[in-house]
Amino acid sequence: MKKKAPRVGVFVLPGGFVPERKTEGAVGYDVRIRSVLSSSEMDKDNPALRKTLFDFIKWPEDPLVARHVVTKEPPELLYRMEPEESVLVGIGFITKMDFPMFYWVAPRSGLATKYGLTVTNAPGTVDPDYRGEAGVLVYNRNNHAFDLFRGMRIAQIIFQEALIPELMEVFSPEDLGKTPRGSGGFGSTGIS
Repeated sequence: MKKKAPRVGVFVLPGGFVPERKTEGAVGYDVRIRSVLSSSEMDKDNPALRKTLFDFIKWPEDPLVARHVVTKEPPELLYRMEPEESVLVGIGFITKMDFPMFYWVAPRSGLATKYGLTVTNAPGTVDPDYRGEAGVLVYNRNNHAFDLFRGMRIAQIIFQEALIPELMEVFSPEDLGKTPRGSGGFGSTGIS
């Protein structure tokens, strides 16, 4: 008997997109760029959201942001990332999930291999009690500029359930028991 899929509520923000699986066999849902966000300031009109610096629709007022904006035909505004620049983009929706469900924000492999873009806050954990827009920190690892556009598939999200264990404090490392590996880490098991 097939297990019933959990339900996730998705509220799409203005200019946002519903996450989508591109193939029937995909476990990740592609997410798209809605806007460029501030990493430090919240929206004064909606404190649940980060401040939008550039929405890809109108020219930004901030000259530091505007210096990154370029136009393309037909009239389209793009955000030009400089080499080795990072920028925070919003993915345009808010979710409601039952506890202990969560999702991870992960890179799209094609962007890294073909275009030199990666997601540096990955995996980024979005908890079930979070009611804001998730942000993706995009890094241009190229030695040339790269243009971001509204609706660009920038990352993927992968839904999971977490184990929530009861933690029991012990008072000595010996109380944890011995293993063949012991405290070996950071490559102690080799590469072959």
